[in-house]
Amino acid sequence: MAAAGLVVTTITAVILFVTLRPVTLRIAVASVSEDAKMVEAIARVFTRERSSVRLLLTVMEQGQAEALLNTGGADLAVVRSDAMPSNCSAIAVLRKRALFVWTATSPGQKTSRGIEWKNVTGSKIAMLNGSPADHALLNVVLASEGATPGKVEILTLGSMDAMAVDKSISVFATVGVIKSKTIAEGFRSFSRLREVPNFLGLETADAIILRQPQLETAEIPKAAFASGPAFPAEAVSVISFSDLVVGSKALSEQAAAAFARELFAHRQTILREILDTANIEKPNTEKDAAIPAHPGVAAYIDGTERTFLERYGDYFWGSILVLSALGSFGAGLRAFFHPDEQENVSALRDRVLDLAAKVRDSTGEDLVPIEKEIQHIVRETLDKYEEGAIEEGALAALGLAIEQFRAAAAGRIVG
Repeated sequence: MAAAGLVVTTITAVILFVTLRPVTLRIAVASVSEDAKMVEAIARVFTRERSSVRLLLTVMEQGQAEALLNTGGADLAVVRSDAMPSNCSAIAVLRKRALFVWTATSPGQKTSRGIEWKNVTGSKIAMLNGSPADHALLNVVLASEGATPGKVEILTLGSMDAMAVDKSISVFATVGVIKSKTIAEGFRSFSRLREVPNFLGLETADAIILRQPQLETAEIPKAAFASGPAFPAEAVSVISFSDLVVGSKALSEQAAAAFARELFAHRQTILREILDTANIEKPNTEKDAAIPAHPGVAAYIDGTERTFLERYGDYFWGSILVLSALGSFGAGLRAFFHPDEQENVSALRDRVLDLAAKVRDSTGEDLVPIEKEIQHIVRETLDKYEEGAIEEGALAALGLAIEQFRAAAAGRIVG
């Protein structure tokens, strides 16, 4: 019993140690990006708040984070929804970014208000710090709106000021968070150097999403960037995508749920450190969602996450049953290899019954050695029971014999 209790206690302690210790997750993120700054802030808050999750950052070149996730070199990765690996599922939405396309007057033009998507063919488009994924998204939009991507030259420039002062370019693009103060200030700077941007709205946004359901529609509200005069003058429809924290299928449900729980628990603290960049939202847990949520995260969000006992109760009770079976097997094995011990138990029982019959006819002087022999039998019986040589059934039978002896001795004394 003591050994079984010790084993069960040890198993319980191991389970508690494994489940309650901080989980360290490796997360891959592109270097020199807002995503890297967001992940660094999340890791910093987790460490400062002594959360149950720790993040180990692996900074990669743009586009290599997905590859590291696929090869098992990372547990998590930050990826775009329109470039999400097929064997991954979403854990959290860090932010949503939109594609802005606008026009401005060039030399020889009277106004940029008359420029439409079809007029973009054959022109140059200056994109602010455009990545290959940004260029690919812009080409999708151009093709959908009637401009021929192959006849458009996309130039990458490093600042809004550089874009504004180049008078040879009249079409511009950038990717950013609609509510970002940095984006708003960039457009105001462009307005001061060139003119107020004329945003090109999308009329085929629904068709784009039909072909690429990982994308979404968004709207730039009227006067989102300035109010005197209103800029933009009217609400503009644009295409957007999400920056996601994703996990591979190999990531356990418990680890994914633990990360999501800590992320949303410390959401406000994290946002205070990166106010202008992130919004941190829960992924869509619907079964038909274009971007599936990780099963562990979906269970946490929907309130169907299994408790500690539900996860490990079967192991706990199973270990008790195994220990019980091993104890019975050991006792049977001992009885098989040492049949003489069982015979000794029977002999002790018969000896006690003989002494019970003898005590009735004995004198007072004869009782002393009989009592000593009974004490010796009791001591020997208990020693064998502790060694496992006597089963409870045999011990109970011997106990009945001793009770009979006591009754006989008591009758002898009364008589």
